[in-house]
Amino acid sequence: MLYLLKMTLDYDKIFVLYLESLTGTISPEDAVLLRQQLRTDGSVRKIWEQLEREGQTPEMQQFLDRLDPEAELRRLKEKIQLANNKAPLRIGRMIAVAAAVLALVFAGYFLFKERKITDTGAIAARIRENKGSIHLRLASGESIDLNRSNEQLTLGHTTLNLDSSGLDFSSSDTASNLLSIPRGETYTLTLSDGTVVTLNADSKLRFPFRFGSHTRDVYLEGEAYFKVAKDSRHPFIVRTPLTEIEVVGTEFNVNTYKTGTVSTALIEGKVLTGVPGGADQPLQPGYAAIYNTSGGFKIEEVDTDDIVAWVKGVYYFHNLPFHDLVTMMERSYGVAITTDSPALANKTVSGLMDKNNLPELLEDLKTTLGIKYHYSGHTLHIY
Repeated sequence: MLYLLKMTLDYDKIFVLYLESLTGTISPEDAVLLRQQLRTDGSVRKIWEQLEREGQTPEMQQFLDRLDPEAELRRLKEKIQLANNKAPLRIGRMIAVAAAVLALVFAGYFLFKERKITDTGAIAARIRENKGSIHLRLASGESIDLNRSNEQLTLGHTTLNLDSSGLDFSSSDTASNLLSIPRGETYTLTLSDGTVVTLNADSKLRFPFRFGSHTRDVYLEGEAYFKVAKDSRHPFIVRTPLTEIEVVGTEFNVNTYKTGTVSTALIEGKVLTGVPGGADQPLQPGYAAIYNTSGGFKIEEVDTDDIVAWVKGVYYFHNLPFHDLVTMMERSYGVAITTDSPALANKTVSGLMDKNNLPELLEDLKTTLGIKYHYSGHTLHIY
């Protein structure tokens, strides 16, 4: 298959090479370079060891016992040798036999791929492979995948420099665009006025490439950390599904994840927040204004380090209901989670979660709550 000669290895490519190794169909070039990768790359070695462990299951052994790729390959060679005398049938039969060999290999691939994966490193690798893409939908309706990197696009009077870590643009267009961040990703955007917005997973931001002449308006769903460039003549306004936040130049965090609730935490400077048609609520650094549709505004003191730790990929939680932690995990890691144990419903947890280290979190939960887990069918099962 020559995977190693052409591209970086991920879980699926390692898996195909593993099957080829088991069935004796791996190319000599791939076999040599695979051995080199197993010696030098710890992540490749860890996935390989997990595949070897799971390859010992009765179901996989039964599949391999029935598999006879050598016989199919011999038939393929025989057809090639007879090709000169049977030219009209040559191509069709070669394709048919080759397809039979591939069908056997990939039938095993899909059979094995849906098995229960219990190794935390392999689970994390599979989840990373299934993450969604960051998209920018322009006012014109065109959608752009921002995971494409080192690419420049020119659309009318707009020039976009695409990069998976951020977006650089030049434009005179004042129409609103929609930036969508999928689960499992974060993204930083610098607006035309110099304001820096870091968007958390499963969030959306409507913004123009260039602000109008009076105010600097954006619309947020999800969570974002704002470092607003100072401009006293043009207030910066963040609109959410329930509230509005007005600032001149400051740093603050806005969270709308919980239905019916908006939390605005001020890091430095000052802000005014309120609901359309209502009185503004002034906010001081170190405090959060929490608006709920049933109870209105509540001002409370918060640990701002905890509030904005997510920007660095860390989440702190204190006596958090387990089901809320699961929701946070789904959003941060970009994976569907099923909790198969009713006993976990009444559990609470305290600690921290590193969005770049799912194995550590799973092991911590195993130690503190006694959970078990496996990954199958694009779902992480916890029980």
